[in-house]
Amino acid sequence: MANKQTSAKVSALAAKILSGAKQLFASIRPDGEISELPAADVRLENNVITIEPWVSKVGMRRLVTIQPNLAAWLRAYPLDEYPIIPSKDKMKNIAGKLSRIRRQFKLAHDVLRHTFISMHVAKFRSMGDAALQVGNSETIIRRHYLNVITPQEADPFFSILSSKVPETKTTKADAMQSTPIATPPCLTS
Repeated sequence: MANKQTSAKVSALAAKILSGAKQLFASIRPDGEISELPAADVRLENNVITIEPWVSKVGMRRLVTIQPNLAAWLRAYPLDEYPIIPSKDKMKNIAGKLSRIRRQFKLAHDVLRHTFISMHVAKFRSMGDAALQVGNSETIIRRHYLNVITPQEADPFFSILSSKVPETKTTKADAMQSTPIATPPCLTS
């Protein structure tokens, strides 16, 4: 009995972690998109997440590139074993906890998504690509995310890995552990 409970708790925690990783490393919106996204639309073989119009907040299809660190998270926590979407009761519980954490630390509602956008713009220096991937306009990207983070600050972000993920030669996980990332002003409320 204890093993089944422990296994269920580990699975639930992994689902929360994976949901957070997808918001943080793919800019999936926390309300609606993450809970409506079918696992089949997360395609590691193509390195793309497809957000269909009926999932998207703005009703438009978009393709999100799976960056190498998110691919590592998805391999460590396969969607067939760790589904993205918890039950509705668990979602209410999670939403309440997240709300309290956001208030306590004065974080914006979509802090994970906003972080990704800032980091993506800094690393890849393309407002157009960022706008296409995150489902915003270039005007919004320019106004809120351009030059918030330096490329040097963005590099370690794309190396954040789960401890379950084996490190590869190309990661900078060790640097990430010793390099704190400041919260950009646009991420706080």
